[in-house]
Amino acid sequence: MPDRAVLAVVPIPGLPSDSLGNYLACLGLLRSSSRKWPTVRICWREGVLQVVGGPSTFGELCEYLMLIAAERSWTPYERGWTEAQKKSTKAKSGAALAIWQSSADEDVLELLAAHAVPAARVSFNPLLGSGGNAGKRDFADGWKKATNTLASSISCATEVHKNRIKKGKSADPTLQGTGPKRKGLEELLLGTSGSWMFEKLNAASWFSEANKLYNSGQSPFREEALSPWAMALACEGLIFFAGGTSRRLGARSRAVGAFPFVTQAAAPEVAGEAGRDLAEVWAPLWERPMTLPEVRTLFGRGRAEIHGRGVLTPSAFATAVLRRGVDAGIVEFRRFVLGRTTSTNTFEPRFEGAFRLPEPGSIDRSQSVHFFATPAALDRLLELVNRLPTDRKVRKNWRFVGLRGPIEAAMLRLAATPQDPEVAQGVLDAAVDSLDKVDRNRRFREAHVAWEPLPIKCLPSLFSGDLVVEVRLAMAMVSAFPVSRPFASYRFGVNWNGHRFEHLERAPAQWVWGPGTLSRVLSNVLIRRTLDWESANKVTGNDKEPLRLVMPATRAQVSLWLNSQVDEQLLARWISRLALFNWHSVPNDLRSLPWSSGDNSENAALCLFGLFQPLFDLRRLKVLPWSTTELLDPESGARTPGAARALANLVRAGQISTAVQLASKRYAMSGTPLSRTSVQWNTDDPERLLASMLFTVSERDRVGLIERWLHRERRRGDEANV
Repeated sequence: MPDRAVLAVVPIPGLPSDSLGNYLACLGLLRSSSRKWPTVRICWREGVLQVVGGPSTFGELCEYLMLIAAERSWTPYERGWTEAQKKSTKAKSGAALAIWQSSADEDVLELLAAHAVPAARVSFNPLLGSGGNAGKRDFADGWKKATNTLASSISCATEVHKNRIKKGKSADPTLQGTGPKRKGLEELLLGTSGSWMFEKLNAASWFSEANKLYNSGQSPFREEALSPWAMALACEGLIFFAGGTSRRLGARSRAVGAFPFVTQAAAPEVAGEAGRDLAEVWAPLWERPMTLPEVRTLFGRGRAEIHGRGVLTPSAFATAVLRRGVDAGIVEFRRFVLGRTTSTNTFEPRFEGAFRLPEPGSIDRSQSVHFFATPAALDRLLELVNRLPTDRKVRKNWRFVGLRGPIEAAMLRLAATPQDPEVAQGVLDAAVDSLDKVDRNRRFREAHVAWEPLPIKCLPSLFSGDLVVEVRLAMAMVSAFPVSRPFASYRFGVNWNGHRFEHLERAPAQWVWGPGTLSRVLSNVLIRRTLDWESANKVTGNDKEPLRLVMPATRAQVSLWLNSQVDEQLLARWISRLALFNWHSVPNDLRSLPWSSGDNSENAALCLFGLFQPLFDLRRLKVLPWSTTELLDPESGARTPGAARALANLVRAGQISTAVQLASKRYAMSGTPLSRTSVQWNTDDPERLLASMLFTVSERDRVGLIERWLHRERRRGDEANV
């Protein structure tokens, strides 16, 4: 077996990738080193930069960088396009800059493309401000000062020393490591505390630690210093962010500049954040060593996609990368937000966390490992975000609406921790809050916001452990509504067309969800559903109320609701969350989720529930084995929407005994007499009893509850009837 070549590895712990400037310096280090070692590669392992296949030792790398500084052989950073750029900006057209670009030298075009792209108008790379300056920070001037400082600080790099390094020989021991410049380079690359630093290098837009430090010293602020090595290496890495002209699909879309791994800023969550952030940079990290041509290709083609279209927003980018919609080889992204801090004319980066990509094949699409394992759910959430009204700038002020920001922030948190069910629940809560704001604002409703319900197969990813009582009750209620009139039609002011929901300018009558106690709100939903049942009968002439038995609760769980032993706020949240899903069909893995059983104790309220609830739908009710006929024969006319509405009004008014008498008559119409009692029926909370009619229970529990009311001959061993 032939011997394998062993590549030298030099770790660089002093350039951690939690700083945007350090990330640019890592790219610049690759570009600089490749001039001497064409096969040099870089990668990251456990967050530490590794230089592979280049210098054999750390000292050899430092010697070569010192030689570059001594000979001033850095890539020139001169903005010769400044005048043409100003003309294009003034004319609001990219023509002047495009003409300059057509006659420029080839070695300048790549640097220009990293700063600005002439299209219909000039599109600037947010990473470099307005074509190379951010306010008074001129990056080219900062580079010039840094490189001049590095060159002028050399006192020991003689011609003999330079020639020895060029020929690949070791440096003269009498000259090696002398001078503050060499010490400053080692301090930067090794991450030790540095003393060889300078002010006013105009690098604070990439190195946040170089920004002004306020309330420090005798002045209002103190200028923070930075190593000239860091600025020089960072400018070497700028060309990787060279952009180009991109046109989105559509006849009316105009060409704009697109830069690799740069997105728009996230929508603000609160009013004070409006207009604060300019853009975001999603810096890719990879663990497989890549050469300079490979990294150029990665950035040249580097864009995230959803259905073949490049993403524009951070939430869409997070969705794309977790779906592996990026170039192969990337294992992690570092998110940097470019925001205004010390001045409205400039910006500095803000590190907002790391987004680790799942290993290829680690997400089993057949099983809901986490919320991001269901692409359809993410696509529909992104579609909802894109359809919501945006925050916009009116003259010099921002008009904040706050609809997109909370959803985007929740999706980004979920992208960072995709395995956390509570974070996934937070995404649904943010969507519900935004939809509620749309319902309460007429101007928002005029936008006719439309959205598709989420696929039900991603619902199991929201749970960990046994389902609590509140979740089971919410499922029993929401899943029972007919496909033609889903529960979301009552929860939100939307119209259902069989495919998507749409918020109308005038809210529909079915929208009865509003403020008040949960029992009161659910009672309103029940009465409205009964009215819709009656209206449908007048149109179709069919008495059938197509309620479904999909995810029934147990009578023990209903008893907990009747006894006020459930968390109503949690129940209301789960009802709203589940309203976002499509309950047309329920997968078996959702039906088989474990759940807590609850207490089996029964009381008078539960007995009344068992008597009243069969009158609110047309589900079969048959007691076996001693009866072969249905207790409420559909042909008898005992169950009608009018009777259900009358029963609901009696219960809501607290006339429970009268309601029992009405129910007994409806059962008698079907030939099912009930036991007579001399008990005066009453309940402490009629609204709660009425709301419980929305919770479906299994056929077994339903029969077990009504069996106690039946008038039949007692047999030995039987329980006493009511």
